[in-house]
Amino acid sequence: MSGHAIHSVETIIVDLPLRRVQRFAAIGADATAVVLILVRTDTGLTGVGECCTPSGPWWSGESVESIKLMIDDHIAPHIIGKNVFDVRGIFQTVNRKLFGNAFAKAGVEMALVDLQGKIAGVPAHDLLGGKQRTSMPCSWPLATGDADLEIEEAHSWIEKGMFNLFKLKMGFLPAEDDVERACAIARALEGKASVRADPNESWDEATCKWALPRLADAGIAMIEQPLARWNLAGSARMTRATQAAIMLDESVSSMQDMIEIGKLHAADAVSLKVMKHGGLYASRRIADLALASGVSLYMGTFLECSVGTAASMQLAVTLETLPFGGELSGANLVSEDIATRCARYENFELQLEEGVGLAVEIDDDKVKALRRDRTYSVHPVAAAR
Repeated sequence: MSGHAIHSVETIIVDLPLRRVQRFAAIGADATAVVLILVRTDTGLTGVGECCTPSGPWWSGESVESIKLMIDDHIAPHIIGKNVFDVRGIFQTVNRKLFGNAFAKAGVEMALVDLQGKIAGVPAHDLLGGKQRTSMPCSWPLATGDADLEIEEAHSWIEKGMFNLFKLKMGFLPAEDDVERACAIARALEGKASVRADPNESWDEATCKWALPRLADAGIAMIEQPLARWNLAGSARMTRATQAAIMLDESVSSMQDMIEIGKLHAADAVSLKVMKHGGLYASRRIADLALASGVSLYMGTFLECSVGTAASMQLAVTLETLPFGGELSGANLVSEDIATRCARYENFELQLEEGVGLAVEIDDDKVKALRRDRTYSVHPVAAAR
């Protein structure tokens, strides 16, 4: 295993249409884009990774364009020739050269983990702590803003046996209208599905004081990140005062964030996302800190296609408990995917695929058809000399 060195790094931006408009608090979109990362070894193996931001740079400051640039110019030149198993050493070097840019770093690390699994002949979950389950309850986003349409959409997924957990994207309507919408949907789906709400940092504490009890009374089981990401003290107050579980997402990116959340008990649960944590291994460490703090885990998403979904699922199946499941539903939201075997949703759960590494393969024809342009950057061994 020790002889497998990184030979080249290739990045490709791929544009993927969505089944329908997806709204967030800050933006709405009918398409998404991902950065496909291909890391090749001197022995001819290829590892795949994916970076995906939620329809632009509003969430973290990174975009697919900046991710590609950072990997091409500021990560790839420093990792050529390095051993694919030396992840800590590689990112010690990269972190000295490049501050932040967690999404870009996570995509490269994802490809390295895929390579590690392929070389060792094991699935990535064996490298991340071992498989605890073979499937995960998975939520579907309701994000049109029209309660009647969203109730109809939810019923269609329930009837198909694919999703019976639903998360309402909020924050793009006035708070009163948003809460009325959420309560109507929760009551319409009572006894058929579990409903969660995500205001995406849109509310202040005054709004939360009246809004959160109303959501809980309507049967909404979990409320994600109602306050700004910096307001951990406020989140702790809401966690103590609210019957529904409070989950933090934007507030927890680093291990230091998780330590503070644990100290304050600022949430009942945290959303793990491979991109925001800077990789699979960092995500596993944050998960362990959360569990040690008595905080529950949730497997979040940036609406990745089947590549990133497969990577996140490899992590999800190693997690000891997932009381709220996860939301790795992006692969079903895109109407075109770039994997030969797309993510599988059966019996209201996302299924773990068998295979080595991330257990996902790229459809070259789809990539060729959907790539943003036909130029790309390759960093061969010669570039590092």
